[in-house]
Amino acid sequence: MKKWLLALGLTSVLVVAGCNGDSSEENTNGDTDNNTEETDESKDNNEQNVKKDLLNAQMELKNTFKEYQSKIAGYQAEVSAEEPDAEAIKSAGEEAQSAAKEAAETAKGYTVETELPEEMKTQFEDSLTSLQSYYEEVASALEENAEEADLSKAEEKFKKFNDQLGQLYEDAGLLAPDMMKELS
Repeated sequence: MKKWLLALGLTSVLVVAGCNGDSSEENTNGDTDNNTEETDESKDNNEQNVKKDLLNAQMELKNTFKEYQSKIAGYQAEVSAEEPDAEAIKSAGEEAQSAAKEAAETAKGYTVETELPEEMKTQFEDSLTSLQSYYEEVASALEENAEEADLSKAEEKFKKFNDQLGQLYEDAGLLAPDMMKELS
């Protein structure tokens, strides 16, 4: 009988020790899973913040350059009217030229004010060099001949700006904006 009780006691000790070992392993794994979930949530929050900041930067850019671009678009509308008015074209051309010069200066000194990661902020600001070139080209073309200005070179520079900026949005998981539509 003593042997029986001893065997039962040893078995109980082994079972209890085995169960305790399993539960501590489960707790360790559970902690790791929780840390992984917290890391994933933190990463998702950071990605969401970057997207939000990128869209805020886009809005700031739009608000800054929309006034200038609307004068250039007004000139283009006058030139492409069914019955163009030479006086209206000349007037719109002068406004567009002035706006393009001001926009080029604004683009030259423009800085992104949102809290983007430094690499993205640099890429965003680098794309503004193409925007500045676009406005300089528009001003130059209008200075040469306001009635029949050739803006094709300027449009190529704007396309380059739009492509550079669009790549930044795509890398962040957003759709690339059409900045010409945004600014017009």
